[in-house]
Amino acid sequence: MISHLEVPGHAAGWTSKDRSAVAAGLGGNFRAEGFLFVHNHGIPAHLITDVYEETRRFYSLPPAEKGQYDACEQSQFLGYRRLGRERSRTHGGTESCEQYRVGNTTDDLPLPSPADFYHTPFPKSLELFGHLARLSDGILAACALDLGLEENAFDPYLAGSPLHRLGLNHYGASRPPDTRSGPGHAMSPHIDLSLLTILDQNEPGLQVRDSDGQWLDVPTVPGALFLFLGDYVQRWSNGLHRAAPHRVVRVRRDRMSIQYKHRPNYGVVIRPLDALTGPEDPPAYGPLNTGPEYVAVLRSILGN
Repeated sequence: MISHLEVPGHAAGWTSKDRSAVAAGLGGNFRAEGFLFVHNHGIPAHLITDVYEETRRFYSLPPAEKGQYDACEQSQFLGYRRLGRERSRTHGGTESCEQYRVGNTTDDLPLPSPADFYHTPFPKSLELFGHLARLSDGILAACALDLGLEENAFDPYLAGSPLHRLGLNHYGASRPPDTRSGPGHAMSPHIDLSLLTILDQNEPGLQVRDSDGQWLDVPTVPGALFLFLGDYVQRWSNGLHRAAPHRVVRVRRDRMSIQYKHRPNYGVVIRPLDALTGPEDPPAYGPLNTGPEYVAVLRSILGN
């Protein structure tokens, strides 16, 4: 069963008392499952509708026009990933979707020139990006409180220009899934290399695996956003908070999803926090560098 949490309006207005209330509401879920629906988040419904229209319009363009926004290492992996471009991290095939990424850039990597070129088709998506970043900051503060930390414990890791990403994904019903994915997944099972992910989908297709190993269908819930934890929070919390494995099954109708990933600054090393480890709770995870190690993952799946 997928839980539902009502938050106290738009995260930009949350007080410390509000964040404590959110922590009380999500703590048990994040320790047991790591996923839930968020209601009353204050993000305008019309803005999400506008983003779907931007996404639909872009994916209706001719291949050559979409291709000018090609994602590569020199664009800091912003831009367009054509159908079949992304290799699966769990099998030898490719993923059955087109993808586009907008988001922040860092001076630690070569900058796209001009930096805003890859954002040009998606002004409404950038507006939504800001709303989702604020909601994620509030959720992350609640995670810290649930772990017995100060609400701003994670702020230093996101100061400056954290590499948040907003993905705009298109799954075509006529696109056959790669047979190497097993039972025909449009996106193979994985855990996100992020702090947390917030997702909206205009058609069902997403599944999430619960702590009993069962795959649950994630329905479309008007007005709600689906939120799940990624590898980095699980690693920071030394496993107290659970990252959620997920996948997309073969779709019967064309499907789009809006997928926001909350990430730290480039080069932050994620390891179990000292405050959550000790002789009786040794680190269960090794360190992971969100700079070069993460770039190496992207290079491997995109062929750069």
